[in-house]
Amino acid sequence: MKRHSRLCGALLSLAVAAPLTAAAQERGRTDGPEESEYGKGGYSGSSNTGVSFQLEWGAAVNADEPPRDAPEGPPLYVGATVSWWGADWFALDANVTYVFDGGRTNVMVGPRFRSWGWPLVFSLGLKAGAIYTPDYVDDSSGSGRGDKEELHFGISPQVGAEVLMGSRDQVSLGLFYTPDIPIGGGGVTHRLGMAVGYRF
Repeated sequence: MKRHSRLCGALLSLAVAAPLTAAAQERGRTDGPEESEYGKGGYSGSSNTGVSFQLEWGAAVNADEPPRDAPEGPPLYVGATVSWWGADWFALDANVTYVFDGGRTNVMVGPRFRSWGWPLVFSLGLKAGAIYTPDYVDDSSGSGRGDKEELHFGISPQVGAEVLMGSRDQVSLGLFYTPDIPIGGGGVTHRLGMAVGYRF
């Protein structure tokens, strides 16, 4: 009888101890440097903040014909963006873009917001800054005046989608649509292009 009592007591102790041990393991460890933990209750290992660099290229179509004798080129653009990430969902972008047809140069700064998800994320941004058109011959008024250049304040809203790659999602491949809208003169340029970026 004592043997049966001891066996039942051991099984009861084991039944009580097992859930307590499992519950203790669920909490995980959080010792070590901040944001370096792995496993249950730890961190992912990737930092929310950082700086990224992105190269962009694609098609650029002007809504209006460029002025006569403006630089002529294919309906293409190239650009680069440096971003400071305050979190995975928010970045502050500084962008420079050159449009070959018409020679327009944009220098823009503004926020960009990114959705949650993996590996596909969506983004929405709004940049503002300078839109510069280089010197060209303007004789359409018949005044005989020579060179002319235009510098306007403009905005560039942006929508896009990105695929995140790499062991820590540091590489991104994106597709973006951006209209460049000068305020107070000049036509809109519609840009549709790709981008490849690396987050440090």
